[in-house]
Amino acid sequence: MRTRLGTLATAAAALALLALSFAPAAGAVDIIESQEPESPQMGWQAGTCTSDLPECSNLTPGQFFTQAAGHPPVGFTQIITKHEPGLLPGSEVPVGNLKTILVDLPVGLSVNPQATPQCVLAEGASPTTCPLNTQVGLSALSAVNPLTTLGLTVPPVPVYNIAPRPGEPARFGFSVLGNDIFLNAGIAWESDYHEYFTIHATALKLGPGFELARILKNRLVFNGLTETQADSGRFLTTPSTCGDPEASNVYSTLLHADSFEEEAPDDGYDVAAPAPPSPAFLAGSEFNESPLPRIEGKQRVRPEGCQNVPFDPTTSMAPGTDQTDSPAGATVNVAVPFEPTAPIYDSNVRVARVTLPAGMGVNPSAAPGLQACTDAQFGKGTRNPISCPEGSKIGKATINTPPLPDGTLTGDVYLAKQLSSDPESGNLYRIFLAPQSTERGISVRLVGNVIANRQTGQLTAVVSEAPQVPFDLVQVTLNGGPKATLTSPPTCGPNKTAHAMTAWSGTPDQGAADAGFTLTKAPGGGACAKTLGERPFAPTFKAGPRSSKAATFTPFTASITRNDGQQELKGVDITLPPGATAKLAGVPYCSPAELIAAAGRSGAEERAKASCPQASQVGVASVAAGSGSSPLQIEGKVYLAGPYQGAPLSLAVATPAVAGPFDLGTVVVRVPTFVDPETAQIRAATDAIPDVFGGAKLDIRSVAVNIDKDEFTLTGTNCAPFATAGAIRGGGGDPANPASFSSFGVSSPIQLDDCARLKFRPKLNLRLFGATKRAKHPKLRAILKARPGDANIGRASVGLPHALFLDQARLSTICTRPQFAAGNCPKKSIYGKARAFTPLLGKPLEGPVYLRSSNNPLPDLVAHLEGQVDIDLVGRIDSFRGGIRTTFDRVSDVPVSKFVMTLPGGKRGLLVASRDLCKTKVKAIIRFKAQNGKKVNKKPVLRTPCKKAKKKGSGKKKGQR
Repeated sequence: MRTRLGTLATAAAALALLALSFAPAAGAVDIIESQEPESPQMGWQAGTCTSDLPECSNLTPGQFFTQAAGHPPVGFTQIITKHEPGLLPGSEVPVGNLKTILVDLPVGLSVNPQATPQCVLAEGASPTTCPLNTQVGLSALSAVNPLTTLGLTVPPVPVYNIAPRPGEPARFGFSVLGNDIFLNAGIAWESDYHEYFTIHATALKLGPGFELARILKNRLVFNGLTETQADSGRFLTTPSTCGDPEASNVYSTLLHADSFEEEAPDDGYDVAAPAPPSPAFLAGSEFNESPLPRIEGKQRVRPEGCQNVPFDPTTSMAPGTDQTDSPAGATVNVAVPFEPTAPIYDSNVRVARVTLPAGMGVNPSAAPGLQACTDAQFGKGTRNPISCPEGSKIGKATINTPPLPDGTLTGDVYLAKQLSSDPESGNLYRIFLAPQSTERGISVRLVGNVIANRQTGQLTAVVSEAPQVPFDLVQVTLNGGPKATLTSPPTCGPNKTAHAMTAWSGTPDQGAADAGFTLTKAPGGGACAKTLGERPFAPTFKAGPRSSKAATFTPFTASITRNDGQQELKGVDITLPPGATAKLAGVPYCSPAELIAAAGRSGAEERAKASCPQASQVGVASVAAGSGSSPLQIEGKVYLAGPYQGAPLSLAVATPAVAGPFDLGTVVVRVPTFVDPETAQIRAATDAIPDVFGGAKLDIRSVAVNIDKDEFTLTGTNCAPFATAGAIRGGGGDPANPASFSSFGVSSPIQLDDCARLKFRPKLNLRLFGATKRAKHPKLRAILKARPGDANIGRASVGLPHALFLDQARLSTICTRPQFAAGNCPKKSIYGKARAFTPLLGKPLEGPVYLRSSNNPLPDLVAHLEGQVDIDLVGRIDSFRGGIRTTFDRVSDVPVSKFVMTLPGGKRGLLVASRDLCKTKVKAIIRFKAQNGKKVNKKPVLRTPCKKAKKKGSGKKKGQR
């Protein structure tokens, strides 16, 4: 504090001359008079009162102001220095000279320097030059000469609202006995944001060793109702709480003081420039507390009237775009009404809870290049400079508070470091808000916890235990552009922001609901959708082998792309073209336990070491997620997995969801892979694809799967035009409800080439066993062999001669189609067995041969082959050239190296001989047609157990050995 000594009165100079031979008193630790008992002589008193007539003190508790969030007519502080008897009878002399005084106001007590115009002092000018409309109170001083014990009482002098120095929020000043005294204001923003004032006094001396007087008492009285500047609010406002002063000292006014005789370290902390009190001063100075007074020595005066405190906060949002489902540089506003002349102000906000419109979520496109700020770098609870990385800035924040001009507090919004993987904890997505003012020496540091609904991605931002300081507007504007932090809602609206605020007064949130904002366009132009179901859904689809060459191992790729504004991608159900198959032999499954482990790991852990064995990986998947022109690109691995949801096989796509500073875990999507039992065509039908993961709105733009394991996926041997076809499901009217999903048919054509080069030379051996006489039932075994690299069989027909026919009497039990579909065929409907060997599988397929009901006159012969996959080889039985024929009209376009079918004879035999089969050769008529169109027709002789006739002369004579 700057002080200056004016010209002293002659009497005062004479008193000083008498002091030349006396040493000054010491004992700064006792500079403030004792606080006990509570009386007008207490050394430190402070509070807010309804009046100061009579003088408000601890003896007049009934005069203390108790209305929460109200404007007390009087606010006072009173200091009495510790004193001892003087030389003259009945006289009292202060033990020392006050030097530095620090006053901490109760938390939530607001001093408003905007209530009046501010007095701008030129360098060296005195507060006595300030205009009357800047006055906010009075200061009364009593002093005593330590030698003569003569007292000096100075009439109350005006206290003025002084324009603050750069770096401080407020300043007040007065002049007494020619000394300019200033109250330097500060905000304890490193702790609970209470306001404090520091006063630096100058010893009243004529010169070195010439002590004029010591301060005995100083009483500052402020007019809390002052408002001489229109619409700026009252000068004082009490805290908007009604707590128990016995349970806490939050309603106490605290004092630190030292003296010239014994100085505390660093007590000149804000003389040259604004600065907070140093720890050394706080530790080395004398401390006193002035609590609220007791009523008749019992309970303390208690703040009350919280039920009268209004609380009408409102929220609103400007999306930063006029398009749906697009990057949104949104601005969120939280407002609290400020009526400058209201007798009771709105409560301060304790917990701010703001829920963004449904469908407005975290945009994955923002993640690349983002960095996170740690709590240590942010420095909440300290006065350390914020050292957050530049890449963590995601927006701007502004706070308007009545004690400061609008726009004073502005600063950055930072992305805070993730502390949890649970999106609903509020610690996965966090933000740091740092509005500040270097000019006013304030840095507001707030932590916003963003709760993301794990099913819908709807966001709720929560600032808990906000400081007890008034504000009429908090505005947060997030960065826009292609990588904006948020994505706009998917429909026109109105899109409403909701709030559920908690008041320090306990008043329920009575603020009006947000009217919402309305978007007008779809991404890229056109009208926006009014409902979720009205959104278009026309994704592009492409799938097929990388090489179109027949009978070739080549990667198989599939890709889906959707544009912004379209329905969410929720599922895929596609069937591959005939002949598109895979070699499963030697490829282990990723087990259910391993997949569960993957889903429970962080993305970083899964990326560093996959949960599934490397040998089970068959491909990779790439996903582009996020709205705008720069979606996030992430990659996963595709594994072969076992049975799932009724399918014999499945693919599992494990994608570490690591994006920028975020690790949302590992996304595991299972794809049941069905195999058509009659065509062996592969049908992939995904689980519902999440449109929200880790609380982030995925906005999947494209999915590309590349099954590229060496010698895994194989093309067929048929060069007819085919397609990968099916349907893609969209989010429809409710992306969380499968019943509301939409469906979009897709087809990606494919036609193989170079089929003609494939040869076709299958071999079929037919052999009879057992009895061969007429009316007997021989056993039949058929063995088919195919050469590697040949075209696959497309159709096969085996006609038996009229010497063998179907015994109608043996057709007692036929498996019906419903029984067959349910896997519940009667045991007596089994008439044989079959085995099939294929290089695609590690083990052969095998199973019974049934007679199954048919639309034809005779039942079908069906070989039900079971194994890693199940295949049904269906043969149509009819009459042909007097015999019976079995035609397999639709044979799977897959390589089969060997096929064995055995039809038993004897009591269970189907075939009956119409004559003795050993008397003449019996030939079959075999016709094969390859998938590439080539044909092979043969008439092989059925091998029988008949003994060959001995050639003449070749036998041995009787008795020869």
